[in-house]
Amino acid sequence: MLILKKWHPRLILTKDTYSKIPVWVKLFNIPHEYWTEEGLSYIASAFGKPLYADSLIESMKRISFARVCIEIDATCDLVDSFDLFMGDDTYTNEGEKVEIFVEYQWKPKICTECKSFGHSDVTCLRLKTMQSPS
Repeated sequence: MLILKKWHPRLILTKDTYSKIPVWVKLFNIPHEYWTEEGLSYIASAFGKPLYADSLIESMKRISFARVCIEIDATCDLVDSFDLFMGDDTYTNEGEKVEIFVEYQWKPKICTECKSFGHSDVTCLRLKTMQSPS
């Protein structure tokens, strides 16, 4: 993982930990009525904080999937799919459940011990410190 910081004369180089990072995801099986910025934001908020959508969404030049940038949290699981419940309205006649599939364009390493990105449990310094004999 590469994180860039703005340089300034007093910059101290440290290995920071990050509990939230942005990633691009592809969303599949989206109902037509959710192909709006607001609809996709609603869907993406089920598993992260929506940040951006790619330019092909408004033009609907690609309808096989939507590409959205979301902020994911290291304390939450990365989901591969989830159910979207659509209420009783003119589009569905009755309530309907649609399974939305999620494909991450990059899955960062996540440490479940210190709840941060950039390393796994195997290389966690905090975990190694806790396990070393005193």
